[in-house]
Amino acid sequence: MMELNWAWIYGFSSFTAGFVSLSMAGCLSPHWNNKSARILTLLVAATAIWSLSYGMELVSPDMELKLRWVKIEYFGAVWVGMLIFCFVTAAAGGKPLTKAGYLLLSVGPILVIFLVLTNDLHHLMWRSARLDLTGRAPTLAYSRGEGFWGYVGFSYLLIFMATFVLIRALISAGGIARKQLLMMLIGVMCPWLANILYLAGGDELKHLDLTPAAFTVSGIAFSWGLLKYQMLGLIPLAREMLIESMGDPVIALDMDDRILDLNRAAQDLFQIDRAVQAYTGIRESIPVLYDQVDIHRGAGPVEVETQFRSRGILTHWNLRIFPLLNKREKQTGRLVILRDITDRKNAEAALKESERIHRIILEASPNPIVFYNESGEVTYLNPAFTRVFGWHLDELLGKRIDFVPEENREETREALRRTSEYPEGNYDFITRRMTKTGDILDVSINSALYCAKDGSRKSMVVNFTDITKIKKAEHELRHTRNYIRSIINSMPSVLIGLTAEGIVTQWNTEAERLTGISYHEAKGRFLGNVFPQLSGQISGVGQTLETQAVKKETRIGLSAGGKTIIADITIYPILPDKAEGVVLRVDDITDRVRIEEMMIQSEKMLSVGGLAAGMAHEINNPLAGILQNIQVIRNRLEKNLPANIQAASECGISLESVRAYMEKRNIFSMMDLVKASGYRAAQIVENMLTFSRKSDHRKFAYYLHEIMETTLELIENDYSLKRNYDFRSIEIIRQYQEGVPPVSCEKIQIQQVFLNILKNGAEAMAGSKLPPNL
Repeated sequence: MMELNWAWIYGFSSFTAGFVSLSMAGCLSPHWNNKSARILTLLVAATAIWSLSYGMELVSPDMELKLRWVKIEYFGAVWVGMLIFCFVTAAAGGKPLTKAGYLLLSVGPILVIFLVLTNDLHHLMWRSARLDLTGRAPTLAYSRGEGFWGYVGFSYLLIFMATFVLIRALISAGGIARKQLLMMLIGVMCPWLANILYLAGGDELKHLDLTPAAFTVSGIAFSWGLLKYQMLGLIPLAREMLIESMGDPVIALDMDDRILDLNRAAQDLFQIDRAVQAYTGIRESIPVLYDQVDIHRGAGPVEVETQFRSRGILTHWNLRIFPLLNKREKQTGRLVILRDITDRKNAEAALKESERIHRIILEASPNPIVFYNESGEVTYLNPAFTRVFGWHLDELLGKRIDFVPEENREETREALRRTSEYPEGNYDFITRRMTKTGDILDVSINSALYCAKDGSRKSMVVNFTDITKIKKAEHELRHTRNYIRSIINSMPSVLIGLTAEGIVTQWNTEAERLTGISYHEAKGRFLGNVFPQLSGQISGVGQTLETQAVKKETRIGLSAGGKTIIADITIYPILPDKAEGVVLRVDDITDRVRIEEMMIQSEKMLSVGGLAAGMAHEINNPLAGILQNIQVIRNRLEKNLPANIQAASECGISLESVRAYMEKRNIFSMMDLVKASGYRAAQIVENMLTFSRKSDHRKFAYYLHEIMETTLELIENDYSLKRNYDFRSIEIIRQYQEGVPPVSCEKIQIQQVFLNILKNGAEAMAGSKLPPNL
């Protein structure tokens, strides 16, 4: 009798379980979008990997090959406990997991796979493995490590928690939901019991793991429960997921309008208890719904909108009534589902109100507004557009507006392009448009895309602002500003505008010229940094602003532009408006001071001239006496007059002896010198008086060399300590052309010209250290 090969028998059963799991995964894959179906698909796929790999382990002839398949088994086995827990929480009404929760649960299986693949390095999963031939089939016997027991504990904990969730849901469930949950509980318990038997290690199934086959039973139970006991035509969700977790109230009625079941949302809405109100009529329990249910008693599904008060508040609902059919397609009841559309209704009412308000705003807007469709045709324009541009809506509706001047067409095309490129925002630009009468207006345009009723974003709204008057005012303001600026810049004084803190706000051309700093460099900077010489005036800014009085300082020395000037500094307060400040004015009075000094000197010279003329008259009298007495003395000594001879005799001397003595002592020569000097002094006084007399502008014929000689006689007495020259030390060389005829002129003016030339020449020689000759 041929002995049975139990290894192949066990392996075949494991292969069968694996292929069954794969088939279930294929059947569930069309429902991948459903969360519960997706998790169940992954669960049966993991079970298939485990079962098929375990089958290969059983039929492998040697230990090394068996260990390879053991490692592959773990790629499916480690995920089973986690997927059972995730499936139960999703399908049985447990608290749904987040993505972070799924990732956290995945850490354990991934770690176990890593430990399995690297077991030869650390032996945490199994310390040793041997081939046990004592059973019906050769199997592997392990000495388990800490990692394996940690993995088992982790899996058992998840399965225990899934069992707890199922039992809690099963206690409160009823009807089809109870049958679903019961099948799920069987599916969870089978692999748990099989694994406990495997780890306990009985003699008949020594080292033989039936857990993969048990998980195949779990997959069959899960699928059978969800496919056979489906609710509301949805696959595959348990009642807690389909009904209890629904936010919409759901009520199941029989053909007599009695309440068979209702979910928690319906209980909360109508404030009734499901256990108390079961099999009571909807007319008594929920009278606000009875009229709608009674009206729509047809066999087909119905969807209507209704409203009723809930807790004193009027609410709006979408009411759907579906027929419940048995296997023979006979109606056994009705399913009532309510969806709260109060927010939607309120939103629709708010939208209508918003549209009304927006239309009021559009109609009342002072700015022209136009709506265009994607073809650029007018769909709406407000009354302001008619008022500004002249066209009415009935003239332009469905048409294009040709009101863009030729020179503005390119910038308009660019604006349309930019508006289309930035559909989330808008585009602003300034251009011009024509009115119906042909007038050209300056306009500011804001263009933006908006959603039309069909949802397209190619429609456009354009908001116009007539800025013609603003443009004109800007032009006039710019002209005025430039005009004022030109006036300020044309002033010869330095004008600097300052804030209360001494910050420069105005800086005219004269300030630029004097400091070498441009307006743009000075603006916004502290005065002490751009014009340090005026930093002392900053304190006066505060005083001027406080007293609102003009503050002035005169004859202040300033060093600027490489030279020193004398200036008057005046600080004017600016009348308080939005910002306080002052205007600092610097007037260069250097030339004026010099002229004043010259005028003072001239006045002094005029005074001296007047004194000299008076003195000249006074000098003439003693000079006349001197000359006259010299002449008398000469006559009495030289001439043999009787009176002279008698006087000499009376004195006991002869007149000849007196003459001889005089000649012997050169007294007559001395007397001649006195006489000559007197005449010279008289001539000098005469020349001075002649030069200082006011000219009567009468011309006479004069020889120029004579005027020059008279001028030389006058200037020989000129001496200047300031210029450091003395005409008496200057040699004057005379060279006159002979035969020059007299010239008709005013002698005094020509003499003044000669005098200026001679004085300038003498001053120049004194400054350059030239030899004293002219």
